[in-house]
Amino acid sequence: MMKKEKVPFETIVFSGITFKVINRHEAHNSIGDLTDFNNQKIYNVFEDTWRFPDYEENPVFLLAEEDVEMDSFEMDFSTEQNPNIFILGFIFKGNLTVSKFISSYDTDNSPALIVLGKTTTVNITLFGSVHYLGGGLQCDTLVGEYNHGELFVKGDLIAWLIYSDDMLLHFERFTDVQAIISVNRPDVLICSNVTDIDGSVITVENYLPSTHKLSDTVSDSFIELSSNNTEILGNNYLEAFKDGLSILDYDKKEKYLYTNFRNQFIHMVEVLSENEEQKANDKIVRHFSGTTYLFIPFDYEGKKYSQISEEISNGFNIRMRALWCHDDKEIMLILEYLDENGDPKYQWINDENALGIELFCVKHAALKTFEILMTEEDNDDEEESDDAEYDSSFSLEEFTSQFGDYKLPDDLVKLYKFQQEYGSETYSECFGLTITNDKTGIKTWSEEEEFYNSFIEFAGANGSGSSYAYWLIDKDLNNCPIVVFGDEGGIHVVAENIRRLIHLLTLDTEISVDFDYAYFYKDEEYYEDNENKEEFHEWVKEEFNLNAIETNEEADEIIEQAKKKYKQKLNDFLVKFDIEISEEEEDEE
Repeated sequence: MMKKEKVPFETIVFSGITFKVINRHEAHNSIGDLTDFNNQKIYNVFEDTWRFPDYEENPVFLLAEEDVEMDSFEMDFSTEQNPNIFILGFIFKGNLTVSKFISSYDTDNSPALIVLGKTTTVNITLFGSVHYLGGGLQCDTLVGEYNHGELFVKGDLIAWLIYSDDMLLHFERFTDVQAIISVNRPDVLICSNVTDIDGSVITVENYLPSTHKLSDTVSDSFIELSSNNTEILGNNYLEAFKDGLSILDYDKKEKYLYTNFRNQFIHMVEVLSENEEQKANDKIVRHFSGTTYLFIPFDYEGKKYSQISEEISNGFNIRMRALWCHDDKEIMLILEYLDENGDPKYQWINDENALGIELFCVKHAALKTFEILMTEEDNDDEEESDDAEYDSSFSLEEFTSQFGDYKLPDDLVKLYKFQQEYGSETYSECFGLTITNDKTGIKTWSEEEEFYNSFIEFAGANGSGSSYAYWLIDKDLNNCPIVVFGDEGGIHVVAENIRRLIHLLTLDTEISVDFDYAYFYKDEEYYEDNENKEEFHEWVKEEFNLNAIETNEEADEIIEQAKKKYKQKLNDFLVKFDIEISEEEEDEE
């Protein structure tokens, strides 16, 4: 443990409130034993990471021992009167009531907000650190942004809108929550009491998918479209927050309460039932970025049903199904969490009139699935539009230019020529060779030249933005391993060389990447061949005498071989640049 730090003075005024100035050791006495919902400690104030660095002069925590009321609370690392301090976090032992809004400092790094009592405000936007609200939260809108932040809320949550853009939000219970929106993958976790197989009630923490689109509940003036046409909050929402105003549109009651869902769902079933693809294949199915969207009619116990469903894989294993019984004229909504075999571990089931935010997820999934199935039919399917990300029109000279003085391995040149003939993403799901000269993605991990010049990105890895890169540990690229940079976090070794990566691609499923692991998982129930898969398999056999991979276990073996050889070395390299590696990785070492 580091030496005991001295505090420069006893108290400081911040946002009109007098705080006691304390050091790490005193902060540890207040927050060192706080735990998450898996009973793991949240804070280690001595860890010396970007969260609680020891390289700053005069690092302190600010402590409020009584209940606090203030107009606005914008966290910062210092004050105008005391620019030489570095505030690691704000600790409130009592209740915190803020009239207008609460905000972190920056998405990359911010002091931590730690409230042991109840937090009450109109709007709250957090990022840049691990935040903890131990006595519940009451607000209009809660916003979490970027994966440098994380939030734990214990007690009652009363909020109209929870909005997450790539930040994990953990909640003990929803007392009154109207809408949950995650911009991409599910980022909101809620504790639920479920019945175990032996009949005992256990508490589990699960991801809860989005319940609405942003336009279902937020005023249109605060909504923008991202590059992939996803609805996101525009930057102007912060101005409304600062004025203590709501960004919600309470006149959109029909949308956020799904008052017309029954008629909408029946209409969707009727339209999809007449679809030519459905008539030809007895179903309509699409796969994008680890998510499966499906419409399928079927018979069960003598009755006719139609199902619209969304299943989120990539480690989430969530399935949302809305079913129409043609005989009984009833709608059934089902939210399921699946085990590794695809069987339900636990589920919520009820009709469309039942209350509960869990069923709002299913309604949102049904409407979203219908839009995707219909849009693809009109636009020659979304897979072709996604191909624009992997432009294959570049020449071999242009592709080679990003490698600088490194000579392209013959195996990579062969793969380039194959892709030129058949097209990117047509032979292995979501894979395509790319040109990336600016290293902007890699620089988000570290802007130190030694770091970003140690990698060369050369291919897109999945539909959500992960990429494959050479790790330059040798002048000969044949001796350099392939790593994957995860769009949601995590840098992992996946193959010893390009030939081993090509072998992995024969599984014809995109790689899943999270902070802890990178892995391939093919769900045979929903898998569909890529159009040039057979040609690719024949080419790999002819060029490299390798049989196509058929199982997830075979892919795991290739990755494990690469990890045994290079993982320790990669982790040591990443730590050098203050890049976090997972606890699982550290434990294995």
